[in-house]
Amino acid sequence: SSGINAEYGDGHFEIADESDSGDSFVSVDSQMANCSIPQLSFMEMSHPTAILEVNSLNLQGMQERKRRITLPAPKHDVQLNLWKTLRAFIGKDLTRVAIPVHFNEPLTFIQRLAEDLEYSELLDKASEEDDPYMKLTYLLVFSAIPFACITKRYSKPFNPLLAETYELVREDKGFACIGEQISHHPPVTCLHAESDQWTFWQEYKMDSKFRPTFFKIIPTGSVHFKIRATGEHFSWKKPTTTIHNIILGQLWNDQEGTITITNHKTGDQGSLYFVPYKTTKHFTKIKGDIIDSNGTIKVMVKGDWTSHYTYRRVGEEAWTDVWTLPADILEDKKKYYGFSSFAIQLNEEEEGVAPTDSRHRPDQRYLEHGDVEGAADEKLRLEEKQRARRKVSKNAEPQWFKVGEDPDTHERYHMYSGGYWDAKRKQDFSTSPDIF
Repeated sequence: SSGINAEYGDGHFEIADESDSGDSFVSVDSQMANCSIPQLSFMEMSHPTAILEVNSLNLQGMQERKRRITLPAPKHDVQLNLWKTLRAFIGKDLTRVAIPVHFNEPLTFIQRLAEDLEYSELLDKASEEDDPYMKLTYLLVFSAIPFACITKRYSKPFNPLLAETYELVREDKGFACIGEQISHHPPVTCLHAESDQWTFWQEYKMDSKFRPTFFKIIPTGSVHFKIRATGEHFSWKKPTTTIHNIILGQLWNDQEGTITITNHKTGDQGSLYFVPYKTTKHFTKIKGDIIDSNGTIKVMVKGDWTSHYTYRRVGEEAWTDVWTLPADILEDKKKYYGFSSFAIQLNEEEEGVAPTDSRHRPDQRYLEHGDVEGAADEKLRLEEKQRARRKVSKNAEPQWFKVGEDPDTHERYHMYSGGYWDAKRKQDFSTSPDIF
């Protein structure tokens, strides 16, 4: 999201919380090449263990909890000069640059990834749908919704510490997810979610360009979705996000490129086409289509990526609504970092989560309560602690994710290896490092 935001849309504006460059697991590429590191086949990673683990949580039988509807304190006023803060960083690798906590929002980037699941009901619809082309329609809209949900969110999420985790159990929505920061330099974040109908997972990596007038985020990881009943596996990549007027003027962002979702079982595909600002004044308008394995268009999609989507089957005249950004219950979203109700609830304190969970971050908790000075002090302490931890264990491995190969895309990436939900049920996180 800018020197003020770590993610716009789903772009990841990574500005590291550490001034040195050494804190990391073995690099992702070297992990994949090192035979001594466990590497799991896709069949092993098809998540039967995870499904059993999540089923043991009995999401359907859980009593729906009462969740908060606001933050403990409103957003603080930033008094720093952004130009003075960022001008020295132009052209540099922003994943290795420290930036004042004043520009943060009280969420980590793992929590931002979990925010992708805010409208998980579209995943439910795709899983329940018999029409193969409507499955792709729901997934296309789901893949682009995060851009609407964080429009005008101009604060930067906290960079997760190495081995930091985040769990989210939403009994009201019927899913549970676990995320982990598996590499610090380069930053790599993994997320895995389960419901009784589907599995959703992603490994987020990115390239970036920072210039005086813009910041460009180019995601390089992949997103995956699997329907349990049919075994259908879908995958896609996120588009490029550009944040304009980083230094001077009114901040705004646009998307460019194409989201193409492939059903690896049938060969059907769906594509959404984003038009960058430089080519049209109607840059938030979007269009797309669903094609079968022979390339024949079956469904057309259109809308505005900031607010709504509709579709029309070939041969029909009427357009049907798929999704519209709902009016939020918060009266003044700007007062609370532009958060939706779902985002407001992501950092709620919760008992029984792992000691590495983002909810335990003291700097983030201080910021949430409006104590900027306390947040800055804790942020510095955590950075120093992480550097000290690196000296003791330079080649630590991720706890909950292992490298595997996808037979459909032939990509090698980190997939959930199981165990987290059993550890939670037993309340045994004895293998978790002390990061906070």
